[in-house]
Amino acid sequence: MTATAGAIGVIGAGAVGQSVAMLLTAAGWCESVRIVSRTGVSAQALVTDLEDMCQVVASPVRAVHAADAGQLVSCEAIVVCPRADFTNTARSDVRMAGLNANAPVIADLARSLAHYQGLVVMVTNPVDVMARLFAEVSGCPRVYGVGSNTDTARYRIALAHLLGVPVEAVEGHVIGEHGDQSVICASATRAGGLPVPVPVWRVREELSARPARINAGLGRTRCGPAGAVVAALRAGLGLDDRVVELSVNHEGRWRGIPLRFNVGRPTVCLPSLDAAEARQLAAADAKLRNAYQPLARLYVVACPSRKEKTAVTRTATRIATATQAATVTSNSTVVTEWALRYFGPWWNATGTTTDDGPQVIADVNPGKVTEIAQRVTDDSDDETVYANSAMLLARDGDGTVLASQPEDKLAYRAEPGGPLHVYGCEDVPVALAAARLAREVVRGRLLADGWSILHASAVVRDGHTVLTLGDKGAGKTTTALLLARVGWKLLANDRVFVRPDGDRLRVLPWPSAAAIGLGLLDALGWYDQVRERVQRGEQLHPTQHRKVTDALHSGSRTPLWKASGKELKPQFFPDQLATWLGLTLATEGHAARILFPRITPGAEPALLDEDRRVRSGDFFTFGTEDRYPDVFGLLRDDNPGTEPLLELLDALPRHTLSLGHDVKANSDLLTQVAGPAT
Repeated sequence: MTATAGAIGVIGAGAVGQSVAMLLTAAGWCESVRIVSRTGVSAQALVTDLEDMCQVVASPVRAVHAADAGQLVSCEAIVVCPRADFTNTARSDVRMAGLNANAPVIADLARSLAHYQGLVVMVTNPVDVMARLFAEVSGCPRVYGVGSNTDTARYRIALAHLLGVPVEAVEGHVIGEHGDQSVICASATRAGGLPVPVPVWRVREELSARPARINAGLGRTRCGPAGAVVAALRAGLGLDDRVVELSVNHEGRWRGIPLRFNVGRPTVCLPSLDAAEARQLAAADAKLRNAYQPLARLYVVACPSRKEKTAVTRTATRIATATQAATVTSNSTVVTEWALRYFGPWWNATGTTTDDGPQVIADVNPGKVTEIAQRVTDDSDDETVYANSAMLLARDGDGTVLASQPEDKLAYRAEPGGPLHVYGCEDVPVALAAARLAREVVRGRLLADGWSILHASAVVRDGHTVLTLGDKGAGKTTTALLLARVGWKLLANDRVFVRPDGDRLRVLPWPSAAAIGLGLLDALGWYDQVRERVQRGEQLHPTQHRKVTDALHSGSRTPLWKASGKELKPQFFPDQLATWLGLTLATEGHAARILFPRITPGAEPALLDEDRRVRSGDFFTFGTEDRYPDVFGLLRDDNPGTEPLLELLDALPRHTLSLGHDVKANSDLLTQVAGPAT
């Protein structure tokens, strides 16, 4: 036999570790198997036993005892299957019972293998949580957990027995948690290529009973999990092209899902789910997330794999609009250049050497992340969601606010009257956070100066601004893009600042990434040019979901949706609206007209005989802001009411209209109502 892979490391010489090492050694397709165990005696004993087998079966594989995990960094792949010394007495959720005992073992191994670039296959339970912990502590890019592939094999065996058909005829998957919250994809299951009725509860009972019978007779399951590990290794190393169910980061959630491997590269091939299965998967996600969060606070925030930047050179970017300003300073040029790019197209952003006025100090500093996160963990008195990420908060007696976002590896410090600090472990997350905070600082100063935030898109022609309002999904972004496409200047796609200016209403943009759905991108004729840029390696905004990027690469124009019903959309930097889509941006205007669209598929564009008016609910206020709660005390809660604004808005011409999916017909009506661009 000729080896087709290099060395493979196995950490743990227990039941599964022994079986994996034996299978690898007997198969002969790797150069060597390197064994690490908590006790050197057991590792050396296993190596000796494997040497005997190599001689008997004439295997070319060398068995090697490695003193510690650090000696495995030259391996092509590492199998992680140690088990802490504890007694599992759980009668339900058996795998999850090892969470607190196994977590420190896995975290220590992850630290010793920081930045390892090979393939990592996690076996230790609860495997979905341990795989995530290893990945986020180590920073390793290719970490997979086995479990759902074993569940899937058991499902096919059980169903074949119940239906009286060969196992090979059954096509079906088990996804989600490798545990009590596993999801049987019954609605997509086929036998002989045809849909079949699946007795889900009988199957679920067998999925629990089968490993219990093995444990009762042998003490531990070993052969099935070991086979799953070998299948994952061969697929991940590019030796086999096949579908394997593995636990990976999917849509920000670590869960077991089917992956189709082609020359070692995985593609998600999630089966279709009915409504009940989708709810079960959401429940599994919630369970795994809740199990992981305490571990993140203990282990991940330390960022052991990232070195603090030591360069003393600092740069600064000043951001200003309507006489209000803030300065972002950082030890990373990525952060300040990001602020220039993000705010420049709509506000005024310039490099500066001064740091006067309100400051956001945004540094790459893992040590500070660790320090603040530990304090917050010890003293946390509140928890919220900030920019779609969980945030823990602690407040000192002097009013200082400390905050931590473990999943983003970010920490914050805000002192009354002082600068706002944000610390992170990597440049881009710090840059994203700094841009959000700088905008919030300027927002607070604008609100204190009499501005309000209106939930509207806006386009400008000769200083005259058309505002488009409506509920979520009404067509605010679509209307603005249709008008911008025929020559109007785009001021904002979702929010604007407004303030009385004499007897007029002045309008300023809210700088943000612009979300444009795949279907709308295609309808407006922009899809192909965007796809071409993405295929060349150019990147859209990093908050864009990976599924959207994959769709652009594959050429899919079909809208993508989360289970929650929210559409996943391409996310454009503000400057990309001009450079990629050819739009012209505006920096301010005065309100001249209001549109209230309603998009109805198949409808003919038409004006409606309805008198919709701007309401107080169309404004973002201190009490209604949901995405960016005022955790750092940047906003006043006693801002003037909206009555003066409503009077000015009520005096403007306004139109309620119905739009369909015909771009030209929609554009013609909008041009008729708003007037042609000049």
